[in-house]
Amino acid sequence: MRTATGRILLLLTATLLVTGCQGDRETGGTSAEAPSHLAAAVAIGTDGQMHPGETDRCPVCAMTTHDRKMGAAIELSDDRTFYFCGPGCMMKSWLHPEIFLGAKDVTVKRAIVTDFFTGEHVDATAVNWVAGSDVLGPMGPMIVPVVGKEALATFLERHGGKTTFSLAELDDAMWETLTGKKAMPHDSK
Repeated sequence: MRTATGRILLLLTATLLVTGCQGDRETGGTSAEAPSHLAAAVAIGTDGQMHPGETDRCPVCAMTTHDRKMGAAIELSDDRTFYFCGPGCMMKSWLHPEIFLGAKDVTVKRAIVTDFFTGEHVDATAVNWVAGSDVLGPMGPMIVPVVGKEALATFLERHGGKTTFSLAELDDAMWETLTGKKAMPHDSK
C-alpha cells in the first residue's frame, strides 16, 4: 500500500513540475489569472524578434510555443513577455490581458506575430488579418496575419477568406462572429 501511495505522490509531484502549476508567487495560492511564472524567460528583442524557449507555454491553452511556425507574442508595460501557440490565443489576450495574462495594473506595450508569407516577426497592429480561409493552425481554422496589400491579394486568391480586418477593429463581438466562440472564459465577468 505504501508503494502505491508513494508512486501516486511522485507522479503528482512530477506532473505539477512539468505543467508549471506552482501557484501564485506572491500569495502562495493559486490564481485564475495567468501567474507570473507563465511569462517568458527571454523577452521580445528590441528589434521585434521573438525568442520563445522550450519551457515557454501559451498562457491561454498551455501548448508549447518554441516550435510554432506562426508564433505570436505580447509584451506588457511591466516588460513581461508572453509567447503564444498562434495568433488566435494572442488575440484573446490582446482583448483581455487582465484575464489571460494577469495584467491588472499594466497595459499591452506591443504585440508581435509571424507574417504568413515571409516568416518575419512583425508588429501585430500593422498587418492585415484574414479570417475564414483554408489555413489551419494549432487550434483549427486560423486567423492569419499578412503584411501588405499585394500579399493580402495573393493570400485571398490562394486561400480564400471571409473577413479581413485590422487588430484595432477587433473586439469581443467581432471575435465571436469570426470564431463562433466568446473571447472571455465562461467563468469570467
